[in-house]
Amino acid sequence: MSLTVFKRPARSARRQLRFGSAVLVFALASTLGLFPTYGAANTASALTKQGFITQLERWLAAHPHAQGSAQGIYDNRFTVPECAEGFSFAFHDQHRRTVTAQCASAVWQRHIRLRKEKHAHSVARDYQSVYELQRSVAAEEPVTHNVLKKVKKLSRHVAQNALTDLPRDQFFAARNLRKGQMLVAADVYTAQYVAIADKTIPMGHPITTDLFRLQKVTSRVPNDAVTDLSGLEHLAANRLIHQKSILRKRDLKKAKLVQRGEQLILSAGSQNYSIETIAVALQDGYFGDQIRLKNLASNQEVRAVVSGINRAKALR
Repeated sequence: MSLTVFKRPARSARRQLRFGSAVLVFALASTLGLFPTYGAANTASALTKQGFITQLERWLAAHPHAQGSAQGIYDNRFTVPECAEGFSFAFHDQHRRTVTAQCASAVWQRHIRLRKEKHAHSVARDYQSVYELQRSVAAEEPVTHNVLKKVKKLSRHVAQNALTDLPRDQFFAARNLRKGQMLVAADVYTAQYVAIADKTIPMGHPITTDLFRLQKVTSRVPNDAVTDLSGLEHLAANRLIHQKSILRKRDLKKAKLVQRGEQLILSAGSQNYSIETIAVALQDGYFGDQIRLKNLASNQEVRAVVSGINRAKALR
């Protein structure tokens, strides 16, 4: 009978055998999913957060009155869950400075503050709705709704006086407007009722309401056009006012109601009684002025307030 003797492998050979076995076991475990895949988890988390940021950005873009852009969502400590149905957003307060983000399925909610200042890492944009012309409009032509298109633009590209709301009344082009132009307040005007002279009024002539009529005009009117006939009393024409012309505030001046040296009616009394007498003006006077008079009945000098043409009320 013969014996077969197996020699013990050398130490280095044993080490190689153990290392190969460990590699084989690790590879098998990885294939079976026994070890966590940290890289994949981090990637999935990043994709979830990016989806949240994208949804929030679109929501803010659809609400141009939001007071700024999202704050803190780019911090690594800010995390969001997977939300199969998508996140929902709403303003937390009436000032629109905080947005509440929610995910119903994950029972998750966060309050996100908004900041007004621009930020280099900001993804959310501040948009405004403005109006652009779809065709050119000549000066003084009506600007109708069908020639306008409402568009959203980044706030930094919007003029400070851009029209974000249209006038309720019919409006007209203040100047020639070109296609694609953003509409600003100075581009349009609305029809107005203004005072029109019924006849030519010489300079210095007293102004009375029967000299004018209110008429609706669709042409551009001066900024100082008179639009109300009340309050024209005690005024005079500051220059020659032509018939059918628009009355302007610069055409008017305070009328001299009392001339120095002329006689006038001086009244005195209260609500229950009134006494009138004749006096002589010692100085010129406009409506509301205090002037000196000479009472012809008593031959005394008195002070009175000019109340009308050649009329004054004695001071108590």
